[in-house]
Parts: sequence; structure tokens; C-alpha cells
Amino acid sequence: MTEIRKSAAGSTVVHQLAAQIRRDIALGILEPNSRLNIEGLKRERKVSHPSIREALALLAGEGYVQAEGNKGYRVLASSLEELRDTTRLRAELECLGFRWSMERSDADWRASVVACHHTLSEVEADMGSDPRAFAVEWDDRNRQFHFALIGNCGSPRLIDTVATLYDLTRRYRLMAYAQNTSSRPDWLVRSPREHGALKDFALKGDVAAGEAALRAHITKSFAEPDLAVLSFPGSSAKTTSAG
Repeated sequence: MTEIRKSAAGSTVVHQLAAQIRRDIALGILEPNSRLNIEGLKRERKVSHPSIREALALLAGEGYVQAEGNKGYRVLASSLEELRDTTRLRAELECLGFRWSMERSDADWRASVVACHHTLSEVEADMGSDPRAFAVEWDDRNRQFHFALIGNCGSPRLIDTVATLYDLTRRYRLMAYAQNTSSRPDWLVRSPREHGALKDFALKGDVAAGEAALRAHITKSFAEPDLAVLSFPGSSAKTTSAG
């Protein structure tokens, strides 16, 4: 486990710790339904007890863990229902943000979309050689690209809400790419193709086509239920990947 560096700002330590635990949940290192040992986390991460409590309270608010009274916290179980609900809502809000961004299109926004697509394309090329090794970096850059698409929408509240929804489904994407991409190599071809099309729609200002393409891209796992059927540790549910 990575040690948290001491910081003069307690909030910085809390957010660093929350980011590490969030990442470990997304990667399956901390399994669904597993109980989080606060004393163990304190020793492993070299942080104070109050910092652990604050970080876990933050993650509980984000939907990663659940408080169990005096027993501490437990990682929330994964479920197909959660994935469907969260992804459906994310698709609606992200498409709305993309529409608004295209309607307010300017040179700075278009340049941001192009730049984020370029960095995403680089790691998508690397994914072909070893999806497991590049899955985390891919998801980080995928996130940047998707938020570039809605970054000109003019609604910070919408962007913040989409960010929460995107991050809640991070563990499903990482599990899908880490566990199952080798059996479905078409993923590695389709995803870059779809991202390229979204960039082109943004540059052209084709609102209707761009919105339809983004919705299909995000919800493709439900249109093609045979993709990436995964069994998550600690859960009887199976899930599919979300874009």
C-alpha cells in the first residue's frame, strides 16, 4: 500500500487518502462487501485516525463505502442494477452537457477536445499490447476526454454531477478491461473509433449526431449484453462494461 505523505493541510491528506482507497476499490484490491479495518488502514497508510474517518465519510457520501454503525465501514457490493441506473443517468446528463457545449462552441473548447482526444489516443494504442497494464491510465484519459466534451456547457453543477456518476462506475470499467478484453479484442478497436467520431462531431458542431453518438457510446453495454459479463468478488451479480 502507498504511504500518504504528511501535509500541513489536513484536508489534503484526507483527499489523498480517499483517492487511494477509491482507486483500490475500483481495481478490486478492496473487494465488494469487504469490511474496512480502520486500525489496519491507519498503519498501512501512515495517517491519523481522524484522517481515516474523514476519508471514509467522504467515500460514503460518494457511494463507495457504507457505514455500519459502530462496526466501521464496508465496501459497497457491486451490482448490475447499480451499473445500469448510474450509467443511464450519466448518459442523459452527459449528453445534455455535450449539447450545451456544442451550442456554445468556441475555439478554446474545440482545442481542448482535440488535445484530450490526442492524449487518449496515445494510451488506446498502448492498450492493444497489454490492457491490464494500461487500464488505469486509459480510464484517467478517457475521463479527461469525456469531460472536455462537456466542459463548455456552462453548468458547473452538471459537470460535478457527471463526475460523481463517472467515478461510481470506474470499478466496472477497470474490471472489464483488466479481466475480459483479451476475449473481446473488438473493444480495443471500437472504443477509439467511437472517440474519434465524438471528436469530429464536436468540431463540426453536429449537435443531433453528436448527442446520439455519445448516448450510444455510454450505454453500449446494455445494447450488447454479451459484452464482458463479469463476476465481481463479493457479489452474486454479473456486470457489463460501460464506456
